Amino acid sequence: MVDKEITPTQGDQVGDRALYRELEEAQKSLLEAEAELAKEQAAVNAFRMHCRLKLDRWIENLEELQTQRQSLITRLALLRQAEHYGIPFDGDDPFWTGENGADTAEIDDELILPTDVPRDKAAEKRLFRQLARTFHPDLGQTAMEIAYRTEMMSAVNQAYTENDVQGLYDLAEQLNPEQVAQLAKIGSHEERKTRQQINRLKQRRRKANRRLKMLQQENTARLWRKAQYLERDDTHWWEVVRSELEKAIEQLKSDIEKLQLLVEPFDKEDD
Repeated sequence: MVDKEITPTQGDQVGDRALYRELEEAQKSLLEAEAELAKEQAAVNAFRMHCRLKLDRWIENLEELQTQRQSLITRLALLRQAEHYGIPFDGDDPFWTGENGADTAEIDDELILPTDVPRDKAAEKRLFRQLARTFHPDLGQTAMEIAYRTEMMSAVNQAYTENDVQGLYDLAEQLNPEQVAQLAKIGSHEERKTRQQINRLKQRRRKANRRLKMLQQENTARLWRKAQYLERDDTHWWEVVRSELEKAIEQLKSDIEKLQLLVEPFDKEDD
């Protein structure tokens, strides 16, 4: 059986139906992604408040000891540097207040605290460079493309200058110049408008998915999942975490005592 030839009008109708199906799918996908993000965020926020009630005293103690230990590590490194170069060390001299390259040692890779995750500045710089390559105005071919690139590049520079990491990631979800050029070639105003709406919906879905992924990598969310796993075995998760905190605190106290013994001879020399 030979297929009937589709007339231009029928072809337009088929194309319209396919476009609107794509629009509906984009709307549905966005709703699902944003609902999943909202559910996870609410659960993690509630767990964070629970953590404060159960573990605040141990976490504050741990953080104070971490700060004390890092201060001793820094002081010891500077004292050794002064001894090496034969320069007297003076903690009040601005010369000695710069960075000395000493890193904070990890307590335990398995110890998860409901605290902020340190920023990955190297990743932020890589993202900025990637966006600069994508939107640099010098790469534009037409006046419209150059104008779009200029606007986006200005937004990228502002976000990077203001340390707006979320802003950088949001800009990464924007249409690239090639996609903007393709939209401009669509002759039908209605089709172009619908295609722009689909692109915005997809952009919002990617943003929701990215934020969910970032949320799941946060320490509080990781600890929440660990607590869920422990509770399934009828184990009180806060008792397990409290025990881990107590061990880490004892380890820090031991580290601090050893560091104080190393610093003590230098202090005696100053006396």
